[in-house]
Amino acid sequence: MRPPLFCCCLALLLPLACAPVPAPDNVRATNKRPVTQELPNAILDQISVEDLRVTADLMARDLVLQGFLYSMGKTPIVAVKPIENKTDLTIDPDIFQKTIRVRLMEKAGGKILFRDDDSHDFTLEERAKQSGKVQMSTTTTRRRTTNPTQVGAPIVVQQQGQSDTVMEESTEVSRRVADTDFFLTGLVYSTTEVAQQGAARGMRYFQFQFRLTNSQTNIIMWEKEYTVKREARFK
Repeated sequence: MRPPLFCCCLALLLPLACAPVPAPDNVRATNKRPVTQELPNAILDQISVEDLRVTADLMARDLVLQGFLYSMGKTPIVAVKPIENKTDLTIDPDIFQKTIRVRLMEKAGGKILFRDDDSHDFTLEERAKQSGKVQMSTTTTRRRTTNPTQVGAPIVVQQQGQSDTVMEESTEVSRRVADTDFFLTGLVYSTTEVAQQGAARGMRYFQFQFRLTNSQTNIIMWEKEYTVKREARFK
């Protein structure tokens, strides 16, 4: 008795089904893995650049919504000071300060102005030049050409110059360095939390505190704290 037709077809298709399927040409191989898989038992108690950016972004979103900034009758001017680092980690306060200022300018949309203290000395120097005596120098040049007196003689060209230096009093410069209405200061510190004394694992919290102070009255107008949580191993 001959075997059924479908049994013959099944016997022919079975080797094809077990054969490996080649990967598509457009799929790229990658060695990217989760942090916990790539570095098992790693100490995850560091502040990343992304943490600084996210914290600065949250702070900027909150600060620009404060109504007292826009009730002064003029555009407020804020000076962002370097952030104080009270952790055992290396954090560049200058980079963090500039990151905060960039985020604030993006969120403020021109409703808040920021004074550039880094170029403060250059501004004062330029203002001094514009408001004091200015040295004016002028040079007058005369050119004299003498025709040759005999055949084959060269043409003689003589130049005479005269320089004069005078001191002129410039007009008074009305512009000056802008006064700051508020100082934005801040600090970052860390605390740890363990289940029991001497435990090898626990949680570490990084606290970011920001404060906006009125430069005329020294009154704190706004203050906020943000927390970044990390799982950590302790020595």
